[in-house]
Amino acid sequence: MSTQPIGRRLLIVGSGVSGLFAALQAVALGTEVTVVTKDALGTSNSALAQGGLSAVTAQGKAAGDSVQEHVHDTLSAGAGHCAPAPVQLMCELGDEIVTRLEAYGVRFDRNADATLQLGLEAAHSRARIVHVGGDATGAGLVRALSDACRALSASGRLRLLEHTLATDVLLDQGRVHAVRVHNTGREDTLTCDALLLATGGLGQLYAATTNPSGATADGIGLAAAAGAVLTDMEFIQFHPTLVDPQYHPEAGMISEAVRGEGAILLNDAGQRFMADHPQAELAPRDVVARAIHAEYADGRRVFLDARGIERERGTGFLARRFPTISARLAASSLDMARDLIPVRPAQHYAMGGIATDRQGRTTVAGLYAAGECANTGVHGANRLASNSLLEALVFADRAVRAMARDSAGTRADFPELSVTELPLPNAQGPLTLPDLQALASARLAVRRDGPGLTAAIGQLQAGSPLAGDLRAHFELRNLWLTARIIAHAAAQRTGNLGAHYRTDAVGDGGAGRRTGWMLAGAERAQLQNDPKGTLV
Repeated sequence: MSTQPIGRRLLIVGSGVSGLFAALQAVALGTEVTVVTKDALGTSNSALAQGGLSAVTAQGKAAGDSVQEHVHDTLSAGAGHCAPAPVQLMCELGDEIVTRLEAYGVRFDRNADATLQLGLEAAHSRARIVHVGGDATGAGLVRALSDACRALSASGRLRLLEHTLATDVLLDQGRVHAVRVHNTGREDTLTCDALLLATGGLGQLYAATTNPSGATADGIGLAAAAGAVLTDMEFIQFHPTLVDPQYHPEAGMISEAVRGEGAILLNDAGQRFMADHPQAELAPRDVVARAIHAEYADGRRVFLDARGIERERGTGFLARRFPTISARLAASSLDMARDLIPVRPAQHYAMGGIATDRQGRTTVAGLYAAGECANTGVHGANRLASNSLLEALVFADRAVRAMARDSAGTRADFPELSVTELPLPNAQGPLTLPDLQALASARLAVRRDGPGLTAAIGQLQAGSPLAGDLRAHFELRNLWLTARIIAHAAAQRTGNLGAHYRTDAVGDGGAGRRTGWMLAGAERAQLQNDPKGTLV
């Protein structure tokens, strides 16, 4: 890879695996790079990823796995709604990504004979998941990539701006030329030739989520306010097994990898309610989440039972295989080897986001996106377990390469996409974060229906985000914009597809049919003219 300076100023917002990997590749390309992150470097959804990274390695191929099987599993989990070309590309690059991560100091778990430990997870037909530290893969990746970025910063080759909030994307003649940021009360404007949004997810829209507190749809909000098109926003994945926060609020989620090792789901009558499904507890996440939701709707609690694993594999196996999960459970006086663990679904991942092509380009010139805030089409209507880290890395790398070489007016074009503008809001009263979370949890969650979606649209249109300080305002604004798009997209898709499930479904769900959404010009202008909105 060339390291000759090429005179481009690149700006990256976000420091999960996508933003960090992009920064490293941008430096290797010889560009001038600045990373902006609103918390400490690496504070992200990525750092919480337990399951691992899916990749068809040379070792996996020797054991019978293939890229085409990974492609098939991804397309199947995505309910026929995935874009085949980016899926193929992502699956082909898995082995290369593992090799490149190891060059940055990532140490994947290996067996005594130095071969990779390959795990099996839900809806994968083969064991192809690589891990770091058992159940701390995301943290391991983020730690290694953060260390590499800090080393480049110390040598003057990379600029890091931590605890710096990006609030607005500024355009000049229709293309990105700067980003407005805030740090400890000071406003600044950072100019750039190209901007990559790698801000992660939207979990704080919901009362129960596996996401960190900073997952506030910042990239989606920034892109929407800049005029970018968003797609597949109705597809929100709910992780089936968050330890019930009503009883153990600090215990967190339990990775699908535990079910991959053999854990089962029981209701409080002792019934294994997933037994009749062909894939049992390893069915796609949307299927398992809805099954658990149905148990609760019928008045029954649900428990994860991993005790049989310990009996079969020997004392201490679960603690060795899942050290992070085990330690967190122990802090809540729980032990998978001994206890039935109470679980329930929680928002986990957004399949939709900022529409991008295979180079990370958006419909706004100079604006690129990667990671969870982007919609490459890879995940379709339901993400396959452990594909998110791979997708984030593959397309962050491709985005940076495009940013370094694209001409000034280059942008993505989706001629087959029908784009709808959101109706203008009609503010009639304040909308706080708890208000928004209650609305989303009731109307935009695991099960939806037409009347509920209509009610949500009305409440969101009438609400005016109200927050207590500058950061809280911008985060709430971004979540509010995102919720409006989700509600309209879910109302328009009247059939069931993947993670989008309506109890009043009509039709087949429209696999492969996408609608784009964007803010009306008048609303974008208002956001630019009154960026600070309403503060308490």
